[in-house]
Amino acid sequence: MLSKSVIGVITLALATQVFAQEDAVVVTATRFPEKQLEFPIGVTVITREQIANSAATNLPDLLSRYAGINTRDSSGSPDVSIDMRGFGMSGDQNTLVLLDGQRMDDIELTAVRWSSIPLDAIERVEIERGGGAVLYGGGATGGTINIITRSPIAGEKSANVSSDYGTYNTTGVHAGFNLAGNNTGFALHASQDNTDNYRANNRLEQGNVLGDLRWTGERAGLVFKFGLDNQRLRLPGPRTAAQLETDPRGTATPNDYSTREGAQGALSGRYEFDAVELAADLSYRDIKRDAFFDSQSTYLDTRSNVWAFNPRAKFPYRLLGRDNTLVFGMDADLWDYVSLRSATLATLGAPLVNLAATQKDRAFYAQNSTAIGDATKLTLGVRVQSYEIVANDRANPQSAANASQTRSPRAWDAALRHNFTPALAVYGKVGASFRVATVDEIYNQFGVCDPVTFACSSAITPLEPQTSLDHEIGLEYKTSNGRMRASLYRMDLHNEIHFNAVTFTNMNLSPTRREGMELEGSRKLSEGVELFGSYTYARAVFRQGIYNGFDSNFNPISVDLSGKNVPLVPRNSAKLSVSWQVAEKTHLSGQLGYVGKQYFDNDQTNTYPGQMPSFVTVDAKLTRVAGPWTFALTGNNLTYKKYYTYAIRNAAGTSFNAYPMAGRNFLVTAAYRWK
Repeated sequence: MLSKSVIGVITLALATQVFAQEDAVVVTATRFPEKQLEFPIGVTVITREQIANSAATNLPDLLSRYAGINTRDSSGSPDVSIDMRGFGMSGDQNTLVLLDGQRMDDIELTAVRWSSIPLDAIERVEIERGGGAVLYGGGATGGTINIITRSPIAGEKSANVSSDYGTYNTTGVHAGFNLAGNNTGFALHASQDNTDNYRANNRLEQGNVLGDLRWTGERAGLVFKFGLDNQRLRLPGPRTAAQLETDPRGTATPNDYSTREGAQGALSGRYEFDAVELAADLSYRDIKRDAFFDSQSTYLDTRSNVWAFNPRAKFPYRLLGRDNTLVFGMDADLWDYVSLRSATLATLGAPLVNLAATQKDRAFYAQNSTAIGDATKLTLGVRVQSYEIVANDRANPQSAANASQTRSPRAWDAALRHNFTPALAVYGKVGASFRVATVDEIYNQFGVCDPVTFACSSAITPLEPQTSLDHEIGLEYKTSNGRMRASLYRMDLHNEIHFNAVTFTNMNLSPTRREGMELEGSRKLSEGVELFGSYTYARAVFRQGIYNGFDSNFNPISVDLSGKNVPLVPRNSAKLSVSWQVAEKTHLSGQLGYVGKQYFDNDQTNTYPGQMPSFVTVDAKLTRVAGPWTFALTGNNLTYKKYYTYAIRNAAGTSFNAYPMAGRNFLVTAAYRWK
């Protein structure tokens, strides 16, 4: 840890990443608008200006530049997996993603639909590491990411349109407008992006529409937000170790593809009774996915939807001479899920799998903040949740293909912040979080096999909720020229939900642990130049556990994973970037990213010879404003680094497959704005 601290201090001395202005207003930590610096545990805010200046072309790329966040491409899809604080392949399920406060995570084992949210439709992104379980529920052990879309600007009538052209036959058209008076407003953003991508058979066609209609009064407000998205994607599949050297851009799956259609809407209202604030959201989300995998003779047709209702209240009061603020509320949602699987589209009428599931969640939570003194604040929170899931494979009459489960997981936390001076503050936090298994994690198409004939049928095996005891301490330092945050964290998990490569099933693990250190901050060198950066040290281990299963030849084996490293968790990573206002209307930014070695997926025993290699990427963006026009040139992977963010070893442990990342690529953007 000492050597890693030295590396981190050097990184921080050079530069650290951007923080929002001190008077920024955020909502993630309380579910009500609050000033950012009033929280015991800080929330990192990525502002609209930072998004515009970044060379990132999508949300996961933008987020990966921040401490404690790692991304991986494990499918060839633009909706890559994101991992906060080292959960490896289950990172998606341990990172809670919100869109305007509404959950984007699904009850199936899929990545978040990042591609459905254009960057130019985002007002800001709020990141709360290791937090959110009390207010938002399961899946927030690693942290919470809340994406806030742009709202109508009062009194403004404006419109904008932009066009992109770049490497790999990339084209894009984006448009938006704002029409608002003093109390009512309407904003709409639409986009269409097409690209052949770096790989063969990886054509992407993505369309999105996001809208915001609102009425705002002195004490009340009503907002309706809606979105539509559709995606057509060809799937290139992985490359073998040999193919990475001879033909990294090729494909062995020329007929594989997937499609997606999504719709969402949320009606939100608020009302203020003097100091008391009331708010409620009613939302609906519907997703339809299709996919075909030729080599596996599998066609999938999946449909899921969810209704959610989220009333809450904020109540300030005084007790024993101390100022307090109490936030309390309820979350209720109802999921409906159906997935059909057959050999081809033509045989979908008589599916091999007809998996249907419903899940009901209901929770009550309360969070109280107490000003112990002018410089000290204590926050206590608790959440009581119950969920019921019922699932069955209607194509299989056997009892093993039907199951139900009801559980009542809990979450709580206690956080304390003390400001020694206006510039220096320390904080600490302890709490418990949880997550429940997705439908895909409890379903196994080949779960019951005859030992004589080897004929297999489906089975549904509910898993226990994963629980975690979380600890974090840290400090924040801020001056007029920069800011720094340093934190140490540890999470001890029980019943972690994990894919067991020994038995080829999902299971509850014996105790595991995540611990690490995060350093980040910013430094202004002059009026027009800022340096930014971060360093992350992450350690993920199996604390204990002996697992019985079969090897690739179906011989029984027993594996002790005690002390082994969890795959797909880089021990070290660092980011370094610069923002330079070259002239009044010319801006240049550059980013340097380093990701260290990590164990291959499926190498829980850490016995495969070698690890996934570390890599360094370089990106840059030049922006020029000319009247109503804005022109930008973005370059990514400028050194043409050959690397991959995901790889899995084979069952025999003799080789691996990987998804190579794109080579050097450029994007030219021209935008025009009317006001």
